[in-house]
Amino acid sequence: MKQLLPYLLKFATVHTITYWIVGAIAYPLITKEFYIGDNPVFSSFMVTQEDGELWSKVLVWILPGQLIRGILIGLAFYPFYPILNSWTYKNRFLTIAFIYIIIGFWASAVAAPGTIDGMIYMRPEITIMTHLKVQPEIMIQGLLMSAWIAKWMKPKNIT
Repeated sequence: MKQLLPYLLKFATVHTITYWIVGAIAYPLITKEFYIGDNPVFSSFMVTQEDGELWSKVLVWILPGQLIRGILIGLAFYPFYPILNSWTYKNRFLTIAFIYIIIGFWASAVAAPGTIDGMIYMRPEITIMTHLKVQPEIMIQGLLMSAWIAKWMKPKNIT
């Protein structure tokens, strides 16, 4: 238990920081058109900044929500912590990235843009191009988070 709390705090912090940084970059460059503008297809199922009072709830809960999400992701990886720590940086990084991106996103049982279930169940307004355009954000965030986590997991005597 002594090891668990610092581990979860690091995991939650790394997840939240990478989520915000990558999201802040991806939004104006890639996904803004889906939230506001001529054809804001995400506004049919998500709260957007154009929703006024509802948006203020998002702003209140985004930080605690991502910290909780980071804790849950960390909990899922925690049983593998000793194994991951015995591996090289490259193997830790690739394993964390592989699990996070594949299970946490593409194969997620949530019908969201970019997921397999999203491609099956979402309305046709969410085109294949929409599903493809959200990929860079999740890939970059997942890779950045995995690289950072793999780096701080590094045991003192293993490269």
